[in-house]
Amino acid sequence: MTDGSEMKYILSTGESAAERLLLLNELFGPGTRKLLRTAGLSPQKRVAEIGCGTGLVSLWMAEVVGREGSVTAVDASADQLQVAERGAEALALKNISFHQAGAYDTGLPAASFDLVYSRFLLCHLAEPTKALAEMRRLLKTSGVLVCEDHDDGGIFTEPPTRAYRRLVEISEAVNRAHSLDSYIGLKLPRLIREIGFANPEVHVDQIAVLRGHGKRFWELTLREAAPAILAAGASTADELEWIYQEMRTIANDDSVLLMLARVTQVWACK
Repeated sequence: MTDGSEMKYILSTGESAAERLLLLNELFGPGTRKLLRTAGLSPQKRVAEIGCGTGLVSLWMAEVVGREGSVTAVDASADQLQVAERGAEALALKNISFHQAGAYDTGLPAASFDLVYSRFLLCHLAEPTKALAEMRRLLKTSGVLVCEDHDDGGIFTEPPTRAYRRLVEISEAVNRAHSLDSYIGLKLPRLIREIGFANPEVHVDQIAVLRGHGKRFWELTLREAAPAILAAGASTADELEWIYQEMRTIANDDSVLLMLARVTQVWACK
């Protein structure tokens, strides 16, 4: 999610991000779908996703809410929305619309949605509370806000490896340079209370992989973030190349368990 002049998204968008985003949805999608159903996603609901990316979750939600429901997919990146629109056309979905806007000011009408959702959006925003307040504004009375985000503390290997220790250190350094919070996931319950939700519900999901393509997720992410990493002085090109190779070795080693991410999932009724 890019947000105009308010922040700079450090990963790729559009087709160049397709492999990573498909892998992300493969890894995190099952937990997301369970979360959304638990939070009340069902036929006839009017839903908005803020920071929809290439639309993988929005497309699934459009299928769930059916013809009598609707999904508004919001992202500031035209490249991301073009990929999402092609996905909707391929599935012949008529109940989904796409809206280019930032997370702080979507321009959508207030009190219009039964459910507003975001995934891995707030970790890219310097002012996450401002985005949460905008999401709350969009909800009808009794509407549900659903957010999930991660924290860097949930990324490690067993046995420990230098590559993943450096990944966390580099991530935290780049986030500091962009005024982002590496531990935003754990703070979600408190932040959602602060914007006016009285009784948020919370679930924490630790994603782990022992084998398969999923073990390359952070290598792909690191490669996309390389220009921002170098600009922040958080690593060097030589070190990054070493980390890529070490991560590839780890991905092919079934004896190394990768704790991919810890995801905090929060939902609350307005």
